[in-house]
Amino acid sequence: MSTTMAKAPLRLRPETNPPGGERRRKRGLIYVRVSKARAEMISPELQVGHARNLAKAEDIELVHEPIMDLGESGREFEERRIEDIKQMARDKEFDVLILWIWSRFGRNLRESLQHLDALMDYGIEVRAAKEDFDGKTTIGRFAIAQMLNIAELESNQKGDSWRDTFERRRNRGLPHANRGRFGYFRCATCPTWEYGKKLETCPQCRSGILRIDPVTGPVLAQAYRDYALGVSARQIVIDLNRRGIRSFTGRPFTPAALHGVLDTAFGLGFVRYLIPELSHKVITRPDGTTKKKRADRQHDVTAYLYYQGAHEAVISDPVECERIWDAYTKRRIAQGARGTFSNKARYSLSKVLRCSGCGGRMQTALRAKKYRRPLVDGLPNPLDVTFRCANYIDCKSWPTKGTYISLAVAERLLLDWLDRELTMDEAAATTLGTTIAVITGDEAGLQPLRKRLDVLEQQLVGLIVKEDKLTDAVLGELVSVESARRKHAEFTAQKKGLLREQQELLAQLGPASEVVPRPEREMLLSARRIYEASGQADRRELVGRLVREIRVHKGKSSPDKVTIYPLWEPAPPRLSLMLSA
Repeated sequence: MSTTMAKAPLRLRPETNPPGGERRRKRGLIYVRVSKARAEMISPELQVGHARNLAKAEDIELVHEPIMDLGESGREFEERRIEDIKQMARDKEFDVLILWIWSRFGRNLRESLQHLDALMDYGIEVRAAKEDFDGKTTIGRFAIAQMLNIAELESNQKGDSWRDTFERRRNRGLPHANRGRFGYFRCATCPTWEYGKKLETCPQCRSGILRIDPVTGPVLAQAYRDYALGVSARQIVIDLNRRGIRSFTGRPFTPAALHGVLDTAFGLGFVRYLIPELSHKVITRPDGTTKKKRADRQHDVTAYLYYQGAHEAVISDPVECERIWDAYTKRRIAQGARGTFSNKARYSLSKVLRCSGCGGRMQTALRAKKYRRPLVDGLPNPLDVTFRCANYIDCKSWPTKGTYISLAVAERLLLDWLDRELTMDEAAATTLGTTIAVITGDEAGLQPLRKRLDVLEQQLVGLIVKEDKLTDAVLGELVSVESARRKHAEFTAQKKGLLREQQELLAQLGPASEVVPRPEREMLLSARRIYEASGQADRRELVGRLVREIRVHKGKSSPDKVTIYPLWEPAPPRLSLMLSA
């Protein structure tokens, strides 16, 4: 009896290459992170340049614009766009995530590995242009973990260095930050402080001890005395703005800005430091894991320790300073115990109404109770709700009596505007569409600017490549250090010129990117019908999809009372807050 061996079954394999024998190129996505966003930062361009070089060398097709997190810490992930990248990975929109170096992904080892594992589970390959390891191998995974561990170590070392710096400043009686204060100045020879620019100092004030300003110092002393006697912050702010006194940043005072000055106790001769145990809070995620998040205790006087400062107080008597500070903290703690007012929008136009005089928000006021009409959907009747200029009500920083409008009138004028948009003839709509197309760059008007931006980007990448080659040449002793220094200075000058031109072009194209296409007539008609049949919450959401801003003017309730700026027109010019004379 003969036995025959059964043949092994054939294994059907899917076709790995598409018809024609051409293999599909990998699709790449570049991720960029910078811890501190600055006006003239070069780091994002450097990261993009190195990532594109890797994509070109590996024949990776870049299918999306680089995703950038500018001004975001590597230790936190909630405020960054990592979740957007993971969603794109779920949707199979790319195959390779390209970084510059591994620390750009994160400086928190545990969370960084968790997010990397999630991306790899979706089939995404993660590469770093300057620290390239194969994450699919055991050694590659070990190397990536070590690089992330080093990144976390560097972050922790920087934190230790800052803590040592703050301890030295505290022991010397200096405040936490080396910036100016209202009521004080450095010296007569130092340049004037400007917001967003580095503070310049001279040898006379390098110690960091501020001097009392002869003009604003007595003002700060009087503000402390008034508040300790029970005068409201609003009344103090109104008095300061009427006298034309501005804050240290050059802006009119608000109650929040006043408390920001007084809470520090700097004018009373103290410097404050946050209690370490209260600097962070523990957050529990839905999956049960925990993380530490920095707590915002800016307006909590109980979260700080107050030390005697090296500067002079605006009030010469130290006993009076302590008495005033005790009275001040007693009032502030009592205010905190009452809770905070919710500033959540309630009405249909709460988010879009703006004062035409100062450009600020408008706050609501209700008619007296005995004159109010019945509620509508649980909210006050629109005829009983009045929007008023908040800057005038809170700070009296409007040159006249501000602007106001009732919710009923504002909604009626909005519906009148919608009716005009619906009755616009085809010729006018075509003209408007052509104008918007030119603004948004659909016509040839902005095409040269966009092409020039592409050229600038290529030139910047070319300069980065040249700098890398120059570095390699110096390391290989192919050129002298002096020659390399001169060449590097030339590259730096070229790069600054290109970046300056790039910022100018982006400024010209910036407003255009915010303009959306004008809706069709049928959509506007549906929006009007929905608005009349909806409540305040649904109306508010609908208005947000149509209107950018509604500016309220002074005068009676005529069609000229408001100016409506829809989303399909350019944003209106910003208004600067004015002070009363």
